[in-house]
Amino acid sequence: MSNDVVPPALDLRSLFRDSEARAARLKLLIEVSRDLAAADGGRLDDAVGIAAQRAALFAGYRVGAVHATLEPSGDDAFVVPLTALAERGRPGVSLVFSTPMNPNAVSTQEDADALRLMVEMIEARLTVDLQRRKEAELLGRLERREKELEQVLARVVSAQEGERAAISADLHDGVAQQVAALHRRLELVHLDLAPHDRRVAEEVQALIGVARKAVADLRGVIAGLRPLSLDDLGVAAALREEARRLEVAGHRVEVSDRTGGRLPAWLETLLFRVGQEAFNNIAKHATGATVALDLAIARDQGTIVLTVENVGGLITEAEGKDGTRFGLEMMRERLLAVAGALEAGPIPKGFRIRAVVPLAGV
Repeated sequence: MSNDVVPPALDLRSLFRDSEARAARLKLLIEVSRDLAAADGGRLDDAVGIAAQRAALFAGYRVGAVHATLEPSGDDAFVVPLTALAERGRPGVSLVFSTPMNPNAVSTQEDADALRLMVEMIEARLTVDLQRRKEAELLGRLERREKELEQVLARVVSAQEGERAAISADLHDGVAQQVAALHRRLELVHLDLAPHDRRVAEEVQALIGVARKAVADLRGVIAGLRPLSLDDLGVAAALREEARRLEVAGHRVEVSDRTGGRLPAWLETLLFRVGQEAFNNIAKHATGATVALDLAIARDQGTIVLTVENVGGLITEAEGKDGTRFGLEMMRERLLAVAGALEAGPIPKGFRIRAVVPLAGV
């Protein structure tokens, strides 16, 4: 075989060294990539430090480190600004190699490419960590805002309910007592008049009926202002109590609760008021209707949903149209105050309302 076909021994050794160098570079890049990808949390700084040290040794320097600020470096240091990290909001970070040992370590384009890839891997890992930290910070801020919002809503609802409780107490201790006393006095007068003046006694009997109705109405108003069951047993129990009043008026009512337990006080109060207003509308404008109330948490959507349907019954259009609209507006305003929404509309032979409230960390 001629000499121009068989490579000289020197060329073979050179090819072997190049092959070994490529294998070593590839192995180094794989190890650096693997270690950076596996590092998380408190181990990230250590992994980045090791990767920086490996890059420094590859480049012919004894020490390699990531500096968080552009500190003055010695004349013999090699500084690589991490510009991609700066573009993501963390400026001034650099990869610094110091204490040179072999200034000719990076002697080929392949060496330069390998060093560039190591720097890019370190920078990419730091960029990912920065993004995760930002996301965690945003989530933390969001959770704090939700808690603050819940506290504000709780204060608002508590203030409203405090006013209702005060009105309830005033009615109970004032007007209700006076009307009850009037009812008793009229009964005594009726007993005295009955044997002597039948016509006047009949008039007094009619007044007794009016007074009795006023006492019952006042008791209903007082109970509706702030039922004890709402605080003691929760929204489902309070709504079932309201449902019994509908049943007494001739409605068939079913209440289902799929919340799984107690809710924050402000949320229970809000849901009770919406359900109560829905029952009031039905009592006024859908006499004898069959009513179904459902309370459920839709965790996949991050909401709690109150649905009230009434089917059948006698609906008086002239009476129900404006009154129903007023009741719906009251419910809608309550829900808007907590970023909730109200859906209302007819269904076959009836009407449905659907109140949706964000869970806000419930």
